[in-house]
Amino acid sequence: MANLVIICGKSGSGKSTSGSNLDPKTTLWLNCDQKSLPIKGWKKNYSKENKNYATASSLVDIVNTLKVVPEKAKHIKTIVIDTINRVMTDKVMGERHIKGFEKWASLSGGIYDIFTVINQTIPDNVDVFVLAHSDEGYTDMGAQYRKVMTAGKQLDKIVLESMSSVVLFTHIESDGKGKNEYFFQTQTDGVSTAKSPAGMFEDYQVPNDMQMVKDTMNKYYNE
Repeated sequence: MANLVIICGKSGSGKSTSGSNLDPKTTLWLNCDQKSLPIKGWKKNYSKENKNYATASSLVDIVNTLKVVPEKAKHIKTIVIDTINRVMTDKVMGERHIKGFEKWASLSGGIYDIFTVINQTIPDNVDVFVLAHSDEGYTDMGAQYRKVMTAGKQLDKIVLESMSSVVLFTHIESDGKGKNEYFFQTQTDGVSTAKSPAGMFEDYQVPNDMQMVKDTMNKYYNE
């Protein structure tokens, strides 16, 4: 099974930018959001001609793309799905004419298929980063929460975070003068659903760098 990491946070909090240090020659970037990547030189480094980039946002297309990686793209060591929320939105909007339970069951089944392929088909020498927007607020009882944003109660029941051992949340620290520092939260603070195996990361808060996460995670799993 692949090494799966979920990176969660608000728009503009550094999710995609955290992939700046990945090696394009061994990375497959699935740009589901279909917008320019916030990475300098990305158009040169990621393209269909380089066979390391696609703009698929269809559940079926993503599943099919992932399935061929083991045989047709053995050089790929990192896959980025950016973002899973756009996949959900496209599915819901594409079936907006469908009423009732069937639409939501189809959505939750499709998302489940993506995670199943990652965990059962992608080789264990490949790291998969699934980027997601965060849902933040308060429960009816007044408890604060921060979790992966989903579409529909069916997906809430699946609990996407339960499908990965590593869930990182973005965190921004500002000096109040326009300079921001971007981090990943590696463990829950009692509010978020962030988590990682005990001892994987030395600190509760680490730089938002996918390559660093790859290196740290693989060292931890292979020692």
